[in-house]
Amino acid sequence: MITSDDRVVVVGAGPGGLLLAGELALAGVPVTVLERRAGRSAESRALGLQARTLELLQLRGIAQRFTSRGNPLDHFRVTVGSSRIDLRRLDSPFQQLNILPQSQTEELLEQRAVELGATIERGAKVVGVRQDRDGVTLSVAAEGSDRTWEEHAAWVVGSDGSHSAVREALGIGFPGKTYPYNIVVGDVRLAKPPKDGMLIEVGKTGLVVAIDFGNGWWRMGVVDWSRPKENSEPATPQELEEALTTIFGYDLGVHDPLWMTRFKFQMRQATTYRQGRALLLGDAAHVHAPLGAQGLNMSMQDAMNLGWKLAAVIKGEAPGEVLDSFERERRPVATRVLTATDNAIQVMMSQKLPVRTARRLVIPNILKTGRGHQTLAGYVSGLAWHYPPAGEGPHAQLVGRRVPDTVLRLADGATRHLAELLNPGRFVLVDLSGGRFSEVAAPWGDSVVRVQAQLSGRSPMSDYQGILVRPDGYCAWAGGRSDSQTLRAALLTWRGEPRPQQPAPKPAPEPAPEAVAPAPAPKPATEAPAPAPTPAPKRATEAPAPAPAGTAKSAAASAPSADAAAAAAPVALPARSSKQPRATARARQQVSESIPQAPGSTGTRRS
Repeated sequence: MITSDDRVVVVGAGPGGLLLAGELALAGVPVTVLERRAGRSAESRALGLQARTLELLQLRGIAQRFTSRGNPLDHFRVTVGSSRIDLRRLDSPFQQLNILPQSQTEELLEQRAVELGATIERGAKVVGVRQDRDGVTLSVAAEGSDRTWEEHAAWVVGSDGSHSAVREALGIGFPGKTYPYNIVVGDVRLAKPPKDGMLIEVGKTGLVVAIDFGNGWWRMGVVDWSRPKENSEPATPQELEEALTTIFGYDLGVHDPLWMTRFKFQMRQATTYRQGRALLLGDAAHVHAPLGAQGLNMSMQDAMNLGWKLAAVIKGEAPGEVLDSFERERRPVATRVLTATDNAIQVMMSQKLPVRTARRLVIPNILKTGRGHQTLAGYVSGLAWHYPPAGEGPHAQLVGRRVPDTVLRLADGATRHLAELLNPGRFVLVDLSGGRFSEVAAPWGDSVVRVQAQLSGRSPMSDYQGILVRPDGYCAWAGGRSDSQTLRAALLTWRGEPRPQQPAPKPAPEPAPEAVAPAPAPKPATEAPAPAPTPAPKRATEAPAPAPAGTAKSAAASAPSADAAAAAAPVALPARSSKQPRATARARQQVSESIPQAPGSTGTRRS
């Protein structure tokens, strides 16, 4: 039985920490979030939810909360040979990058975590961490006063950014590098905005990342090596306008800045993600150059990977070794992202003629091929990343990969979405064998939702007789009719020995899942009243932020219903060429290496 002695303290109320708190609370684990800031950020900061992140939110029935507020962009362009990445080709209900300020993402995630029973304590700065075999003690100071106290917990998770107090207190290394240039970021209006809603403009003196909020406001991030300045110097609208004019070649008409900042960016990764009863995720574990909206999404995807594992270990529903899979799975993803963004920033910022020539020739040619476009779109969307399979065998190809949402047809003719069945955060066994695999999983009781069904249409599951799907939507096992023993082995690996079934505790209140469908393509932005930097509807004490004018709509009559928990019982299965300067070979290789490699990607449809 879970008690207050099993409490988890999450340090940092950013998107990763808040999503983790919600996942732990959903599982009935007591959780407290300590945040140094007295209130949510008044600035938009990170923005852009990838397709994979939206899919993960859909697994908990809350994706529409985010898509209804965001500005959905269905493509982006990089001005090296006019390379265009088309997100409409993604094999996902979310064929978009959803532009939503971090302040709004935090607001929605905090609401969910609190609804489920999590505690959020603000103005609490962690100044020390020590641990023993039984738990963790945190030394905490009230921000802005002399008051100090201690917090005791069974586990602590540091989700407190690149300057993580948890990581530093534990002495975990954070090797890497700081780039020799800084970036100026501003949320502004433009008299002559770019034609593309997301654009990476590469010029002779640097690059610009331009993102449309959808309501007349734009995020402009400029890296300009020709104007080096110290981080301590405040960013100004004049500086931003001059740099934009130099790189674009014309005056965009910058005016009405909401927020501006200057910072240096880094590439670093923690030497370990776990030390005893302390874990790290998000920017506390890895940071990289700000390209492709990766940081925010990696943090949330870390949280979804860790949440169900930590909860299962605390509740005695999984062996302790399951926690080791968090770093084993997430570190390689972070390493690839760090490598890809580092290569990309070096290629885009290079002033060497062979590299500049190669980037104009190589990148467009790569994107002209179906495989090249698939790889880069899969990287940008987060759909391409997968985890190493836990075992070998003829059916191991699907193991560790994302299982797309699929419509299942039940014995009575009704249909259920796989995503709906995952709403409670449990394993789901899709049994296409007529009941054979449901019998194997029966000893694990309601910790595994067992569904006997048929597939409604072609899916990655079509080649199998059974699929065991993890709470985070990745495949834990796939097999044919004779693979009962491998299913049992997978259940033992992830769930441990089956335990005598106890009366189920009253579940934490989970908001009803919402219908989720891809957002329509963004309409031309219309002039809107100037927002203030933070969106906090119904909170009169907080200022608003540039809230994107997204128009995402629920469009599927077959979207998930509210009663996912009813699926715990098995369901009966019915019967059944250019004149430009030539690029050197080395330059071509360098540019090719800037395209991230995601072996075996299944993120997009084939061209």
